[in-house]
Amino acid sequence: MNMECENGLCGCPMHQEQEQPAVKYAYSVAVRFKNAAKPYSFGCDNADIKKGSWVVVETAQGIEMGEVDADALSIDKYNLHMPTKPIIRIATEKDQKMYAENTIAESEAYRICNEEILHLNLDMNLMSAQYTLDRSKVLFVYLADQRVDFRELLKVLGTRLHCRIELRQIGERDKAKMVGGIGMCGMETCCSRYKNHFDVISINMAKTQQLALNVEKLSGMCGKLMCCLKYEENDYKELTAGLPKMGSQVEYDGMVYRLTSMNVMKQEAKLENREQVLFISLENLREKAIPRKGFIQQNNQKSDKPVHRTMVHEGVAIPVNKDKAVHVSTDLPTVKVESSKPQNNRSNNKKTNRNHSNKQNQPRQNAGKNTAEHKKVTVRTFGRKKKDEGDNA
Repeated sequence: MNMECENGLCGCPMHQEQEQPAVKYAYSVAVRFKNAAKPYSFGCDNADIKKGSWVVVETAQGIEMGEVDADALSIDKYNLHMPTKPIIRIATEKDQKMYAENTIAESEAYRICNEEILHLNLDMNLMSAQYTLDRSKVLFVYLADQRVDFRELLKVLGTRLHCRIELRQIGERDKAKMVGGIGMCGMETCCSRYKNHFDVISINMAKTQQLALNVEKLSGMCGKLMCCLKYEENDYKELTAGLPKMGSQVEYDGMVYRLTSMNVMKQEAKLENREQVLFISLENLREKAIPRKGFIQQNNQKSDKPVHRTMVHEGVAIPVNKDKAVHVSTDLPTVKVESSKPQNNRSNNKKTNRNHSNKQNQPRQNAGKNTAEHKKVTVRTFGRKKKDEGDNA
């Protein structure tokens, strides 16, 4: 590279483009394209362009036709940003006819591309196909979890469609933006209505807003965390700045409590210990509460009596008698169960079973005794007979 090119004095096309001054337009026109979430601004010098008319413009994709979303506005009068792309012309009948033909050609290109994807056994889900106005390029949008080697697909589509081929991979959020739908709030999804880019959403945003960490309820149509978790995150961070963490031990008015809950909208926090439940404002929690790390509250487990805790609302009048204190019992109502009855029943059942078995065994034992006695008698008589026979002999 010579010195002239380094200084920008060579006159090459690259430096000529850099030296060209920015073109200024008198009016700015908002143009909306098909399947676009928002309109885009284009410059022109014609104030006769009205809402609802169709114009031909040059975009990064090529020559396209779009519908004017609002009347032309004066840039100097409304102090608008200067558009970078101009409006080429107002759409003619030829442009309208070509635009209608492209709609039919897009469906045919979609069918051809889908056939080749199935033939090549590619792991991709084709979403849409879109031609430019002059049909010099076709854009295929597909959904895939991983990168796809579509070099062979490009060769086949180039020979069948005879134009430039562009394949663009999108994710689940982009798919939900294209398809659209109704969110949990009952309104149209934010991505399909007005969002242009997707923010990074994490589960820590739900923790900051003290929401239940249920991923199914916090997920949108795309299966990802909902974009609206980002909207109020900064407000919650600002309102909870300087406050102790949830579940931590704090000292307040000479007593140690545990921070159990916090309501940012009501500006109220709940402190609890074994003797008392205290509701204070977030301002008092921030200024008067002292965090205590490593403190362990000892519970008196030997006492069988139910523990009563006093509930106190700071700055809130409780409609109760002044002479009586408000007691809140944290223990469940105790029900005395006599443990001897079921044991006696079991023992009685065992006894009855034993008696019944004994009664059943008694006839058998008696029968055994009788047989034994009968045997003895027979033995004796048999012995006597033998003796008698011996004496007679």
